[in-house]
Amino acid sequence: MMKRIVSIASVIAVMIMSGCTDNSSAVPSRTAGFSAVSDVKKRLGETQGLQNTDIVVRVVNGKTVLSGMVYSRKQKYLASSVARSVKSSGTVVNRLVVQ
Repeated sequence: MMKRIVSIASVIAVMIMSGCTDNSSAVPSRTAGFSAVSDVKKRLGETQGLQNTDIVVRVVNGKTVLSGMVYSRKQKYLASSVARSVKSSGTVVNRLVVQ
């Protein structure tokens, strides 16, 4: 009888403690941060090969969205890579059109 009580108490303790988690190792969110637009615009403007392009940067539903016109597929890819390298950008959606 005592073994059964100890077993039940152990199960209850495990059930209670399983609800307590440590989020310190959680995967960081890929949601764009508050400063994403200005950070990405700044980095794009500093990137050689992306001067004189018409790239609009917005945050829509927590994602950084690139839109506008570029002159080559290389520029389109480069803009996406640059935007993704910005820590605050989160998930980047590339809607750039090659002219």
